[in-house]
Amino acid sequence: MSDGELTAADVPALTAGAMLYSPSLAPSSLAATVAWLTDLLERGGPLRLVAPRALPPDVGCAAVCVIGSGAALADLPPTGDEFVAAVRELERLSGREVGAVLPLSAATVSALVPAAVARQLGVPLIDADGMGRTFALIHHTSMHLAGLPVTPLVVAGATGESISLRVPDAWRADALLRAGIDALGGWGALAAYPSTAGELATASLPGTVSRLVEAGRVLLGTRDPDAVVARLAAVNGCRRVGRGRIVALEHLSRPTDATIPTHPSSVVVEQVGPDARQLRLELRSEVVAVFSDGSLTAAAPDLITLLDVERGVIAPLDSLWPGDLVDVLVIPAHPVWYSAEALTMVGPASHGITLDHPRRR
Repeated sequence: MSDGELTAADVPALTAGAMLYSPSLAPSSLAATVAWLTDLLERGGPLRLVAPRALPPDVGCAAVCVIGSGAALADLPPTGDEFVAAVRELERLSGREVGAVLPLSAATVSALVPAAVARQLGVPLIDADGMGRTFALIHHTSMHLAGLPVTPLVVAGATGESISLRVPDAWRADALLRAGIDALGGWGALAAYPSTAGELATASLPGTVSRLVEAGRVLLGTRDPDAVVARLAAVNGCRRVGRGRIVALEHLSRPTDATIPTHPSSVVVEQVGPDARQLRLELRSEVVAVFSDGSLTAAAPDLITLLDVERGVIAPLDSLWPGDLVDVLVIPAHPVWYSAEALTMVGPASHGITLDHPRRR
């Protein structure tokens, strides 16, 4: 990636970084989107990647992402014009032309799609996002914390249908969209948070797209697990909680908040070496907490992921088996997520773990 540009040659690193920040997904789930983005950049040339402060403050902007099920996206692939259609309808509803787009979350397939949309629209991609990782709900963003409205928003489906929405309370957007997304086929192209570059200069999280590329280059550049951890630490503050073998995978039947998609389960890791602790990872749709000998060591909004030590690659959560040797890695979230207000939204209590976050003790 040259300064201020994203090229087709950067797509493998961007994809690897997106997988780091979305450990619940298998790499194969991104294959079609990777091919789409690569083709667009090969045919259209490099994409401008800019900080929001580098744009005139009155330039209109929108956040875009895939909303719904990744499996549904694979079963019902996009025709290619859904995101452009969503942005154009958002322009009509907001009365403002969109001159740049940013990812709602710089992770998963939603780290790749905004680059494709920017190339289709012929506008810059903003090197920022609203989450710095991925969260379950679309109002779990720094923009929402800064007071920017999530609506009007538009969701366009592969069927040619679309949903437009305005809500006075941001949390209602997800509740109202859920049934509509199912009717669209399980996924949709979301355009939301109509705003200006001046507003995003203070409300978004800067540098998150280029950070994905840097992290991806680390993951593609070496399979030595110790080198991976050391180099990631320089990019995103990654630290290793422990190394050990998985000894148990447990499905749980705990009550969970019905508003948040979850798959409650646990992974138990017996640490190897002289410091032989037991690490217990609590999973929902991601790893939301790590307990070390019963003490809470890390928790959402920390990003917690596993590195397959023997292969030197990130281990998707659906690929884990007893006996696997893994490094338990913790990447800190942006500081905005450790405020009292933000922890109420995305901290351990939001996942049914009623303990103080280690950073707030």
